[in-house]
Amino acid sequence: MSGAVAEMPMVKGCWPAHLDAFEKSPGWSAVPWAVGLRKRGSAAFHERGFPTTDDEDWRYTSVQALAATAFRQSLAARADALVSSTAKMFGFGLEGGPRIVLVDGFFSPELSDLTALPKGVRAGGLLRAMTAEKARVETHLGEIAPPSFSAFAALNAALFQDGAFLDVPAGVKVETPILILHLSHESYLASHPRNLYRVGAGASVQVLEAYASPSCDLYFTNAVTEVDVERGGRLIHGRIESESGNAFHVACTQGRVAEDGLWQSDVAALGAGFFRHDLGARLVGERAEARMFGLTIASGKQHVDHHTAIDHAVPHCPSREYYKAILNGRSRVVFNGKVYVREDAQKTDAKQTNRSLLLSEDARVDTKPQLEIFADDVKCTHGATVGQLDEDMIHYCRTRGMSPAVARGILTYAFARDVLQNFGIPAVKEHLDRSLVQRLLDAGRGA
Repeated sequence: MSGAVAEMPMVKGCWPAHLDAFEKSPGWSAVPWAVGLRKRGSAAFHERGFPTTDDEDWRYTSVQALAATAFRQSLAARADALVSSTAKMFGFGLEGGPRIVLVDGFFSPELSDLTALPKGVRAGGLLRAMTAEKARVETHLGEIAPPSFSAFAALNAALFQDGAFLDVPAGVKVETPILILHLSHESYLASHPRNLYRVGAGASVQVLEAYASPSCDLYFTNAVTEVDVERGGRLIHGRIESESGNAFHVACTQGRVAEDGLWQSDVAALGAGFFRHDLGARLVGERAEARMFGLTIASGKQHVDHHTAIDHAVPHCPSREYYKAILNGRSRVVFNGKVYVREDAQKTDAKQTNRSLLLSEDARVDTKPQLEIFADDVKCTHGATVGQLDEDMIHYCRTRGMSPAVARGILTYAFARDVLQNFGIPAVKEHLDRSLVQRLLDAGRGA
């Protein structure tokens, strides 16, 4: 026999056992209508296995260490004094407002506070909503981010047990930002939270989806978030990843935006030793708009991979994407941004920019902005730059009495603040601005 030999799917570690055990547990069929989604997820994962670097979308990111690690499966939410005090530590500027708290992938009603939400807004744990709000959940769950999207989306579809649910009915304006806080507390634990956000016609809401841990433990978070913004709806969606430096974090965030709707995604990647985020927006109604802003700060041996995609399916839709990264130590950042303009999507206005700042000779960036345009009446631009601090600017700062370390720190901070000022939730933007000052000053010193 001649020809190339196809590589077998890479399924290592604990995952076949997790799938087998969960399929035999009560959780697998706790919500009967979701069994079909779970079966599709399990079948897709067994068929595909984990990706390898032979896969173009994973060319610069190896998951071998993740696939080979023996994790335990989360079984129930942990509720004790330590968790309660930890939840109070992470407010990200939204202290005192409505919050949905999940611990190791499970909704915690004791730590959540939804009393201030307007009438008609439904929020809380996804598991409860799958029964109590079946009509609102069933038409969306697994449809916007299907198991076929990736191996990790398939694994989540098969193994998720809970997550966050938010439904804002038509015409309702939620004035106070909502914090959706995912806490990780257990070492060598794998959690697969699934989040569903729906914004009705003409409604508006600001959401911060935050992932955090008080520990330096090794654990794995595999999160899937599905977003549906209906006609004229508006969602400002912040996402902060501030986890253990030893953690693995893989995320899939996919959304669709209807006519005259807006979805703004603000991503701050600040933690986890390994972080991969697949972020996609599909613009399905005229004048729908997507905005994506991202800031990454990586040091040590961190590996951060952003894969974004904006699909312009109809005419007259604008999109803006601006991602920045600051790298120190031996860290590595990957950025792959795709903008698709379909044949019928005339009058598309899309702009994509990626800029990276290297503070160390050992840091590395792989950047690949892409445009795929099949329409002829569009205005689309993209670009990427990778560089170091400007020595002339450092010299200028020194002539004003600054030390080299302070000069580098201020210039590093200015680089970050340029993208941070686009973040859409004012309190979160102010919190990040304050909390990052010292970190970026340290980064400028080469710490």
